[in-house]
Amino acid sequence: MLALLLVGCGSSTKPVEPVADAGADAGVTQDGGPPDSGVVEDAGTADSGVAEAAPCERTLGVCAGARRAMVAGEYAPVCTARSYGADYEATETRCDGLDNDCDGVTDPATWTEVTPMAWSSDENMVDSLPVEGGFLVVVSDRPGQLQVLRLDTALAVARTTIIQFETGSSTTASVARLVRTSRGPALFYVVMDSTLWSSQGRLLPLNEQGEPTTQPPGVTVFDQPASYINAQVAASVDRDRGMVIWSSNANFGLNSIDLLTRLVDADGQALTEPQVLFRKDEAYGTLLSFSPRALGLKDGGFLAMAVEFGLGGSESRIRLRRYDRNLLPVGEERMLTVGHYIAAQLVMAPAAGGADSGEPMVLLREIPGPNFRIQQIQDLFDGGVPETVTTTTPGDSPAVWATMTSRGLQVAWISMRFLPVAGLDSYFNCEGRLWGLSPSGVVTDWTPGGVSMPMHRQSDWVMMQELPGQWMGALLMTATGNPPEPYTLRALRYCAP
Repeated sequence: MLALLLVGCGSSTKPVEPVADAGADAGVTQDGGPPDSGVVEDAGTADSGVAEAAPCERTLGVCAGARRAMVAGEYAPVCTARSYGADYEATETRCDGLDNDCDGVTDPATWTEVTPMAWSSDENMVDSLPVEGGFLVVVSDRPGQLQVLRLDTALAVARTTIIQFETGSSTTASVARLVRTSRGPALFYVVMDSTLWSSQGRLLPLNEQGEPTTQPPGVTVFDQPASYINAQVAASVDRDRGMVIWSSNANFGLNSIDLLTRLVDADGQALTEPQVLFRKDEAYGTLLSFSPRALGLKDGGFLAMAVEFGLGGSESRIRLRRYDRNLLPVGEERMLTVGHYIAAQLVMAPAAGGADSGEPMVLLREIPGPNFRIQQIQDLFDGGVPETVTTTTPGDSPAVWATMTSRGLQVAWISMRFLPVAGLDSYFNCEGRLWGLSPSGVVTDWTPGGVSMPMHRQSDWVMMQELPGQWMGALLMTATGNPPEPYTLRALRYCAP
């Protein structure tokens, strides 16, 4: 899954259109020369007896100092890749640290509007999953339906599929997750019935375009007598089975008594009965019911995580437990005491020492003092402790997401700031800036146009997917509070080697 984040709380310029993947004339000359040759046929010198070639039209980036190439005894009237060299592109598509199209901007990020949204969907109601040539995005923002969008590698919408489901109520799906099983992509979602006192978790298989392969609503994975619960699903490494986690009661009160779990096969059929995953520690504090996490491990088992807030809010506790392929506990539970106001995510660390895959780690956001910091915990069951990855801008609350790519760990966060505006709903009194941390350790402000984005207080999330050619794609939601379309799902394509 592209899956989530860690939270927080301007006007925005209209985003530029996405850059096409390749210019029509990139590397093609108008003088009949071979494309991208980078060869200049005798540009002429003061002592060669040939008139010196005139400078090219473009003078920035890889075009600096270029002069017109000679072809068939004449200088080209217009400079192309023959004159500018092999690094030149008429429309820049490469993430290589060069200004390939010579416009003064190196590896430009492109910002696109993906789709308007009817609701301020939180992190549990949006998810993404890579597919060939792009990735799928699911959005829960309307009663009785889910949108599944297929985005290409330029982050343009290639297909939209609307999945209808009957609930008997006017509520949206409280959870929408995408997971890849041995059968292919699948949609996992949670809805309430007409009484609003019972919630069902369902698994619906999809094809690579995001279309259901069976008739909705899909297979019922659990039926819990509670409203507004949260849930998560994680596939095993062989994708043949999945660990489903859900809260025993409502997630908005931060007072879940239990987190429950069961094992299902690739079709959603139950392999085990529901069992208690974590139980609230009454003496310590509150089990954070809306943040269970799970991860498939390389040995075929699973790792589960939950967060507890301590009484008085001075600290929090991360709870971790390993399970085998049949959902039997392995070893002892580990508890780590950390700072307050945290949010945590499970991610697989980079492989080391020739291993096929890395070990699980926790990425968390906490506030030890006046400012937030992003930390990581490795060696989860061998004494690992939090280590600071980076700090965030003073006074801002970051919503953080991380994903492991072929190049290493990529981290992104939105630094949220509350700015009261007279007459405006307080939920819209927020603005944010998008930051990224590359595997090389470079922190970049990717906020489009340098202007903070208008945000919604409850939609403080960002998600990422790896794209070809060292590019990354980030998804987020902006909100203006102005009808008829106060919310917008947006995407950013940026270079992060």
